[in-house]
Amino acid sequence: AVVSSQGTGELSPEKVGDNQMHFILQSLRTLDSDLREKGSRLIVAKGNPNSVLHTFVSSFGTTKLTFEYDTEPHNKLMDQTILKSFEKESVDVLPTWGHTLYDLEYLLALSNGKAPLTMTNFLKLISTAGEPPIPLTAPTTLPPTPLLPENLLQDIFPDIPTLADLKEYGYDPANVSTQFIAGEKEALRILEEFLAQKKRVVNFEKPKTNPTSLVPDTTALSPYMTRGSLSARLFYHRLKETVRGKSHTQPPVSLMGQLYWREMAYLIGYSVPNFNQMVDNSICLQVPWKSSEDAEPLLAKWEMGQTGYPAVDAAMNQLRSEGWIHHLARHLVACFLTRGDLWVSWERGRDVFEKHLVDADWSINNFSWHWVSCSAFFHQYFRCYGPVTFFKKTDPNGAYIRKHVPLLKKFPDKFIYEPWNAPKGIQEACGCIIGKDYPKPIVEHNTVSKENMAKMKVAFAKGREMKQQVNDSIASPRKKLKTIK
Repeated sequence: AVVSSQGTGELSPEKVGDNQMHFILQSLRTLDSDLREKGSRLIVAKGNPNSVLHTFVSSFGTTKLTFEYDTEPHNKLMDQTILKSFEKESVDVLPTWGHTLYDLEYLLALSNGKAPLTMTNFLKLISTAGEPPIPLTAPTTLPPTPLLPENLLQDIFPDIPTLADLKEYGYDPANVSTQFIAGEKEALRILEEFLAQKKRVVNFEKPKTNPTSLVPDTTALSPYMTRGSLSARLFYHRLKETVRGKSHTQPPVSLMGQLYWREMAYLIGYSVPNFNQMVDNSICLQVPWKSSEDAEPLLAKWEMGQTGYPAVDAAMNQLRSEGWIHHLARHLVACFLTRGDLWVSWERGRDVFEKHLVDADWSINNFSWHWVSCSAFFHQYFRCYGPVTFFKKTDPNGAYIRKHVPLLKKFPDKFIYEPWNAPKGIQEACGCIIGKDYPKPIVEHNTVSKENMAKMKVAFAKGREMKQQVNDSIASPRKKLKTIK
């Protein structure tokens, strides 16, 4: 493993938060432990990955080098740099696809070089791709790691680093509060326990799971898949074995559907230029979001759970403390920040998720923010999550609010989602005065949501107009050519 401060994984708690970095480092530690059980070990170096690999190869006399293809722009560039830099070396370089179900270049070849942008079309593509490869059986023993030359020791951590070893970058172990236990063994335990609940598996429908459950109502395996502790292909084939011969739900809502959503997001992120931004992104709606100056104070209050809407604040507090929230809670807070209420760019919200989520995943994160902000994939901008009403469906008594916004825990059920409506006497009895101890609503939802829908309508109209202009400019030369003939 190579710890690099370059690219999207910059070593800073403002980019990659304490919970996420802790989980990454613990994942490396468990991997090292697993390797040691087999007679090997994990070496963690620091520096530019390409330079580190060249140093190792020359020091050890390596003749074969393998690594996993990555899908993110910075890492794709790094893969290409490594491959090119070893072209003149006497080293066989064998990159592989392991983080996705399929070789993404294979899927692109099947789809004429373009990723499907709807699940319907993606499922059609998958139907022609065959089954994903079956994972190989892990070896029981491995060759020992060679002795490290003196010239390498300065670039290698003496042990698998912990958060305390990254204090120079601003990390603090005291800030770690996530309860996720890292590693492949934990991932496999959770997977098998979930698959053992066969009725739950065959009836699984992601949209019907509970966003306000005090324990995850989904598999909660995303952190392990993101960090490489659980193979997507292993998950796929174990799931196929579990549902074989049984009536079960189907994609896109089924468990298998969740693996397909992941794969689709990876394929789009891999093949669409500038997928992580609005400008120069061919599939992204161009929306005049608030300027950075106007957005900054709103973004800060949203991130810190200070919007005055208990459901939104509870979810954001859970995000910061646990490093994970249910996908529907993610939808609620993302809609609130963007097209629903605050009119802040999805890119700013994406960065906050990228910072705090232990399952932060470049492709899925960007895909989801495109979706919820109605910038791509989902276009029903008139459907908006209600910050007061949405969580009431699954948690009418507000247990989720009481856990994650403890200031409000004494409020009666009647006011738990709208504490500003509680009479002053009740607020005083609950020990929480709205506007003093807990903020008043940052905006008036019913008003701003209607205003924002009108702005989205304009943005969509302009988008259609621009698309028509592009189509006309393409068609015009064809007409001229036909006339000449």
